[in-house]
Amino acid sequence: MGPVARIQALVRESERVHVRGNGSKPALHIHAAAAAPVDLSALNGVIDYQASEYTITAYAGASVADIAAALAEQGQYLPFDPLFPAEATIGGTVAANLSGSRRFRYGGVRDFILGAQVVDGRGRAFRVGGKVVKNAAGFDLSKFLVGSLGQYAIMTELTFKVFPDVPRFRSLRFNYGTLDAALKAIYFSNQNVYELDALDLLPAEDGWSLLARLGGYEETLPRRTERFADGMMQGAAACAVSEVADEASLWDPLAGLPGRYLCKVVLGPRQIPALDALIGNASRRYGVGGNLAWIASDDCAEIEQALKQLGLSGLCLRGDRPTPIIGRPVDNVLAQRVKQVLDPQNKLV
Repeated sequence: MGPVARIQALVRESERVHVRGNGSKPALHIHAAAAAPVDLSALNGVIDYQASEYTITAYAGASVADIAAALAEQGQYLPFDPLFPAEATIGGTVAANLSGSRRFRYGGVRDFILGAQVVDGRGRAFRVGGKVVKNAAGFDLSKFLVGSLGQYAIMTELTFKVFPDVPRFRSLRFNYGTLDAALKAIYFSNQNVYELDALDLLPAEDGWSLLARLGGYEETLPRRTERFADGMMQGAAACAVSEVADEASLWDPLAGLPGRYLCKVVLGPRQIPALDALIGNASRRYGVGGNLAWIASDDCAEIEQALKQLGLSGLCLRGDRPTPIIGRPVDNVLAQRVKQVLDPQNKLV
């Protein structure tokens, strides 16, 4: 019996089942301790990589690091910039909908998933979506897998479109005295065509820092960086700008965020001041041009209270909680209908 057939049998025979990848996001699994665990270790590796077609298919248990290495050999990459690259599986990345700072330019996981092979809550194995970029129009169930936390279907294979990577990067730090000034700079940047690779906002010792990254070719990148810096100095609030070493840790949004609890919150830049005023004791970083908050703290109650007060929802990735969803409950009628069709007995938790 193959690994997919074993998963089908486990689903049919169990009252509750739960998928766990490599454990890089422990808070996603605490609530399902009593469920039968689904082991994806046998579903590991790249299945099909068509570099000329810019598509890759891998098992859900494949490590993000292995996929990134295979793509890098051909000068390509996953534009949604998966987090926890050294530990995470690609299935866990999709299930938790986790993208890094570089998703600023092209979009997140949902924008690059093409299709998947799944096992649903009835133990049926089937494919959703496709394996090519040009696919038939219609309801794309593979998009529903993104952020589903494995509760609609168990992913066994995943197909993505990929992009050519750029050979050079340059990073700049803009320092502002106030949060308001830094946010005005973000609004200015968003209104201009600078083709940034990433744009993150984070607290600094004497105010706020805006980190910007540009990617391109050696012949044009220095001039583009200079134009961007000049534009920001002239069109946004007064600031101090400096070029910084473009290191991996600089663009890891979770680096330097200590705390027992780690949460992801989707929001808009104009919601940042109200949230920041309520979580000022927490470590935080606002990524993707201020559209995503990463919050780390030893006090999850403070984070949850702030999210409820502002009507925001969050996903807890680290810490001991009865459910990974914090803040405002997520109520999606269409998602409930999909769940009813794929998992009518609510086996997938």
